[in-house]
Formats: sequence, structure tokens, C-alpha cells
Amino acid sequence: MIKHLLILTTYGQIFYSQEFEKTEEAVDVALTGGLMSAIYSMASETQREKISEFEMVTSRVVFQEEESDLLFVLTVDKRMDTKDTEDLLDMIAKRFFEKYGELRVDGLVLSDFEVDATEIIYRKLWYLDTQKRKFRVWDYLSTIFVALTISWYTMLVFGSPPFKGMPDFDIKTFIWNGLLDKLTIGTVDFILYILLLIAVIAIPAIAVYLLFKFTHVKDIFRFSRDYLLRPTRASYAELLPNYFLINIFVSFVVFLSIMCFAGGYFVELRVYPLSPGNLIGGLDADFDFLTFNIHQSDIGDQILIGSVTWFSWVFVFPLLYSLLLGEKKWGNVYKNAMYISSIAIFLLLIGSIFGGTTYLEAIGLHPGEAIFAEESLHLTYQLAVQIPLNIFLVIFLLFLGIGVNRITPPKTRIPSLFAIAVSIYLTLIIQRLFFFSWAAPT
Repeated sequence: MIKHLLILTTYGQIFYSQEFEKTEEAVDVALTGGLMSAIYSMASETQREKISEFEMVTSRVVFQEEESDLLFVLTVDKRMDTKDTEDLLDMIAKRFFEKYGELRVDGLVLSDFEVDATEIIYRKLWYLDTQKRKFRVWDYLSTIFVALTISWYTMLVFGSPPFKGMPDFDIKTFIWNGLLDKLTIGTVDFILYILLLIAVIAIPAIAVYLLFKFTHVKDIFRFSRDYLLRPTRASYAELLPNYFLINIFVSFVVFLSIMCFAGGYFVELRVYPLSPGNLIGGLDADFDFLTFNIHQSDIGDQILIGSVTWFSWVFVFPLLYSLLLGEKKWGNVYKNAMYISSIAIFLLLIGSIFGGTTYLEAIGLHPGEAIFAEESLHLTYQLAVQIPLNIFLVIFLLFLGIGVNRITPPKTRIPSLFAIAVSIYLTLIIQRLFFFSWAAPT
């Protein structure tokens, strides 16, 4: 992502140069420095305005002038996040002045600054360092454990799905009611139950903390966090080794767990095209292990709907996009788009909570009952359910579009955006066709 760093004066005296991307022919530093200072000076003199950057086909050259006519020039991949580039220049300039101050000597090349520049860049763009690491079997097992722990806490917060013949399980029944029951039995049972609660609630959290501290699991979730904070960082996906793809497994486990424990897509499908009204009725039916019928089972319906929805966004959409893009290396595009999609879908996951029976019942609605048809027409329902659902759907599509658009070198912007729009709509159509073939809307 970073190609070249150059530190020089506005009149062309070079103090430091470092290449980060190998090329067939060595860069003429003197020629490059003279060109950069000439471009900068010409813009300042003719336009009476300092140049901040200029773009080439796949690269972007960013200028930052500091005190005493010192110029910091960073050449980066055109897709690199702009804010990260600005932060890097600030950090490099600050370290340079801390180390050398106002030093100005003709012909001086400060080669010992390489250690500082490399350390700053690798600290800011930690993605560059992941290529050197080996993801061990322990790291894979740790990632699986973290995903299952997230699912456990999800069930604790939202409660378990309705199982026929089994008692309800949620925070109230497990903690509060359980403690009251044990207190009536005796002090020993009460203390033992408190120890049980500590074991099943605190110990998994402590274990996850230790795994994040002593394994590479934190990197998997660290990139997801960085991308969700700023989707333009999606271009860094090409810097990540293949073991980061285990995030797809985490995405699937967490997605399905919230689908089941939060009450599924009771009304979520209304916001999509081609499917007016509820797709499947009776999603509040108990799950019976003895007479399994997916058309009458709340859990079965949610698992099927959730799996198809997740699979279509994480695998089908990236495939359509990479093929429509016409890239020769479509496999790399597909891999990176698939990885980005598996992270972006967490936003759709949050939105699905507003369409789940757990949330609907919490705000006083009655999903699955006759009165719900009337309740869904009220303003309260629109404000508390439909609007949040649509907002998160739009945010999901926005992040998804920005993300996949950043993982390919920019050639022409319109075809890329066209491919994204067509792929999104085709994915929605494929989802609808499957759901319509499985069960007619009610």
C-alpha cells in the first residue's frame, strides 16, 4: 500500500528516501526529488496555493510541508485510506523533528532514519506485519472458542429459543430466579450457585481476554473493527494472509446464534424487494425434536433463512461481483470480497435484532398473534421496528459497496460501481427465488 517515502526541502535538497515496494528498475532518487520539489514549487508560484496531493492511475502522491521549508512526500496505493496517509505523515514528521531538529547540511542523507520510518509505518499499518506470522493450530482453536463464547453470551442476553417441553432460559431465569430459588433452599446451595454463575459468566470472558493477549486471535477481530470504523480500509484485505479467512466461520456462527436467540427474521424480509409482507408465518412455534418439521419450527425456519441470507451475501455476492468486474485475477478479488462481506454482514445482523420476536415482545408487540397485524400498522411499529431495520440495511449495503470497491485497483470507477449495484440486486433476487420456492408468502 505504501510505495515510497521522500523527505526533502522545497528547493530540492534530499534528506531521506525509502522504497517499500519492489520494482524492476531502481527509482532515481535525485530525479524523483527534483520532480517533486519542482511540482510543489510550480503550484505554489503559479496558483498561489500549495499542492496537497496528485493522483496517477493506481497511485497517489501526498505532500505535507512542515516548518523551515521541509517537505514530506508519501507515495501510496490510490486505494489506501486517506486519513491513515495523513496520520502517517504527521507521525513521520514529528519523529523526524524529534530526532534531527533543525539540522540542515547540504548533501546529507539521513540513512539511520530508516529504523524510525519503518517502525512508525508498521505500527500504524499493522496489516503489513501479519504476512510474517504463522497461524498455529492453537490460534484456530482459540478463534473457534471465541466465536462460541460470543454465541453463549448472546443466548444469555436474548434467551434460548422455545424448545418444546423445556423451561425458558434467559438472564432473569438463570440469574435472578435461580438465586432466589437457591436462597430459599439454603445458604450452601446459594453460595454454590453463585460460584456456578461466576464459572459460566466470568471465566469465559477471562479466557477470551487471555486468548486476545497471547494468541493471534486479536488480529482477526482487530481488522474487523478497523474496517467497520472506516470501510475505506477494506483495501488492506489484500495485505492479509489466508488464515484471516477464518473470520468467515466466526461470522457464520455469530450470525446464526443471533438469528436464533434474538427471534430471527420475523419481519426483516419486508424491507427487501420482490417480497411484500411476511415470508413465513408462525415463527414463534416451539421446536420439537421428535416431530421435526421445518415449516412449523421456529428454530428450523431461522436456521434456514439465516443460512441462505448469510451464504448469499458472503459467497454469492462476491462471486457475482468478481465475475462482472472482468478482472484476470478474479480469484483474488473473490477472496477479498468474500472476506469483506463476512465482516459487513455484522451490520445486517444488528438490524435483524429489530425484526426478531425477542425485540418485538420487549417493546410490547405480539408477534405470532392476530393482534400483531393491527399493531404493525401503528406509528410506534414504524418508528421502533421498520425504520431501524431499513437504516441498518442501507448501512450494510453502503459498507459492503464501499468495501468491495476498495479491494480492486481503480481503473474506471463506473464499471466497478455498476458491478456492485448489479451484484447486490442479483443477490437479492436469488434470495427471493429460493424463499419463494421453499414457502409461499403469507
